[in-house]
Formats: sequence, C-alpha cells, structure tokens
Amino acid sequence: MPTLIRVDHPPPHVHAFKAGAVMKIDLSTCMVTEVVGEISDRDVRRAERLVADNIEALQQAWERLHGQE
Repeated sequence: MPTLIRVDHPPPHVHAFKAGAVMKIDLSTCMVTEVVGEISDRDVRRAERLVADNIEALQQAWERLHGQE
C-alpha cells in the first residue's frame, strides 16, 4: 500500500511513496500527475483511491498549511 507522507506547495497535491517511487497526486482530481521511479499501475490506482477516500482531511490539512486555494 502506498504511504502518503506530506502536503506540499501549490497547486494542492500530496506525494505518495512506494518501493522507491514517488507519485504526485493532485487534490482537485485525485489523479497522479507525476511519477518518479518505477511503480505498477495497480499501486498508482491504490494511491489515487487512498487520496480520494481521504480527500476532505487532505484538503483541510492543505488549507491549514497553505491557506485556501
């Protein structure tokens, strides 16, 4: 299972890490927008689902850290 570890700079997104790969996931679409390293399509979909399932908490964390978009 991918691990979400932080909310970062604009545009609102999170980074997910799995087996040495890093994914950037847009909070407005819950879609991976960038991948660095090798990762399976299955793990990309898992990360997107994880973000979608926790979108409210992630957006609230973003707003606390960076202000509203």
